[in-house]
This record gives sequence, C-alpha cells and structure tokens, in this order.
Amino acid sequence: ADDTMDSFGEWRVSDLLNRKRHDYVQLLTNITLDFNSLGMAFIDGMCKPYRSVGLIREDTIFRTAVIMAHEMGHSLGMQHDRGLCNCASYTCIMSAAIHRQPTKVFSSCSYDDYEKYLLKYKPKCILDPPLRKDIASPPVCGNKIWEEGEECDCGSPEDCQNPCCDAETCELYPAAVCEDGPCCDKCKFKTAGTECRPASDECDVAEHCTGQSGDCPRNEFQRNGQPCLNNLGYCYNGDCPIMTNQCISLFGSRATVAEDSCFQENLKGSKHGYCAKENGRKIPCAPQDVKCGRLYCLDNSTEEDPCKMHYLDADQHKGMVEPGTKCEDGKVCINRKCVDVNTAY
Repeated sequence: ADDTMDSFGEWRVSDLLNRKRHDYVQLLTNITLDFNSLGMAFIDGMCKPYRSVGLIREDTIFRTAVIMAHEMGHSLGMQHDRGLCNCASYTCIMSAAIHRQPTKVFSSCSYDDYEKYLLKYKPKCILDPPLRKDIASPPVCGNKIWEEGEECDCGSPEDCQNPCCDAETCELYPAAVCEDGPCCDKCKFKTAGTECRPASDECDVAEHCTGQSGDCPRNEFQRNGQPCLNNLGYCYNGDCPIMTNQCISLFGSRATVAEDSCFQENLKGSKHGYCAKENGRKIPCAPQDVKCGRLYCLDNSTEEDPCKMHYLDADQHKGMVEPGTKCEDGKVCINRKCVDVNTAY
C-alpha cells in the first residue's frame, strides 16, 4: 500500500495535474491493503503535490462512501475521534473503526480539527473557488453551484435571496450581467483593475477584476524559482517549500532539519533511506541528490542517534522531501533530483 500511495502521488504530479485541474484524488481498489486497512491518506496532505491523494479499499457503495469521506477527512487535518467527541449518531465518520451501520456525520472534534487545519495551513487549493468547466457533473438548477450551461444558480425558489438570478430558470434577469462573485456588485461587473484576491504571501500575486466577468481570475503565483523567505527557499507553485517547515509539519513545532550527514543514508536504498521506489524496491539517491530523497528531521527527543527516524511501519509513505525544495544554493528538488533552479521549470 505504501508503494501504491507513493506511485499514485508521483503519477498525480507528472500526469493527472497536467490533464485535469483538481485539488485531491482518490484511488479505489479491490486489492487487500496492508494491515487490513480500509484506506490510507496523508494527515494534512490536502493541496500538497505528492500528498493530496488517498487510497480506498472498495466495499459496499455506502461503506465505500464513508471510507472515502474518512480518508479525505485525514487529508483535511482530522484525527480519529477521541473519547469526548460526539455527533448526532452512534458513531461518527472519523471513528477509528467502521461499524455495521456507518454514519453520515462528522464529530465535534472533526470540526475543531478542520478549523485548526485551515488556520494553520491556509491551503490555497481549497480556498480557490473551482471554475465552472472544472465541475464534471451535469448541471442541476437549484443546487447553488454555478455550472456549465447556467447563467447563475442561487438555490431553490424558496431559498434564493439573490436579486440578479431567476431561481426558476437559473438565468440572469434582463438588467443583470452577473449573479455574485468577487468582481460582481449589484448585478454589475466591478471596474477593471479592482483587486479581488490579495497576495497571500511572497510567492503569491494579487489578482484583479477584468471588467468582463463577476469571477476573480484564476489564482496565479510568482514564477517558480523566485527566491523566498530571505533566500532560504525558492517559490514553487505559490508556496515556499523549505525542509524546516516540512519537519515541523511531520513532527511538531520544535522539530528541525537533521545534520547533513544524516542525508547520506539516502545513498543506501534502505528501508528509511532512498530516493524512489520501483516495484517495492528502494532506489538509492545519487550522491548529488541525497537531499531530494528521504527527509531527516530532529524532533528534540532523547534519541541517541540523531539520524534515526521515528516512522511507524504504517507511515512509510510520509517524509519525502517535497518538490521545489532548496537542496543547495541555486538548486531545487525536481523528480527526486537536485537540479539548477534556472533550468528546473
């Protein structure tokens, strides 16, 4: 299952993202997973290139749907329910075990975990509204989702409170040119040049209304390779990936990057030191690529060996250096190789 998760994440980055704009993808399989697990996902993995994926063991239709929701919950920062968690059901979606009659609701703890995740990571991909052409399902008038073939959608006639949209037909009223959106004001387009999405950080750029649409243009970023965080890293798809932040994400706020000598473990192609996997076999890094394989962190424990990692067997798919991370001055990790930032993109 670990190899499948790794391969699926690699395929998402190299293939699927180039063909279909999306935030997250799951692979459904009828093959028994390791540890008799019903699914796998990366905690806090949403929006991260190689980690915004899930693996689902197929079951009955309803149980499969619950497993999919459970694993997506992990990707959104939700932990398994604890003792004081509650919901309007016998069990909740993030229960550690699925019951004979699965639930449809998340617990109070899941809501708290999700709020903490949003505040901590401010994940760009789920805060960026989808474009109409990105929605694959057929349009349904009255579902409050503006889909291809509709001019607007404000919900059912009973629910609609929008003065621009005819809820019966999902068409704009004659005097209106837009329903809502960051660039729509009182059914009219805002003036071209009006800022509709401020830059969220130094690797982002502000977007402005075009004067021709109620939507804010697609989120754009600084060019890949732009120095960021006082030259600690380089921009990559709107983020500034650096190893320190990746260690903190894995091991907590006190974690730091291990000493350089630890990364020499990646030359071995061993259980915890490698650059890639092929058919279950660990592929060692080339000497110049050791900082683009397994990530080595210090978690401020009392462990005598500073290079010993604390991954459980079920967590082997975690902890690879993220793409776009600085591996040397003027170089970044792309496809597990440390390459010149000027020719990487």
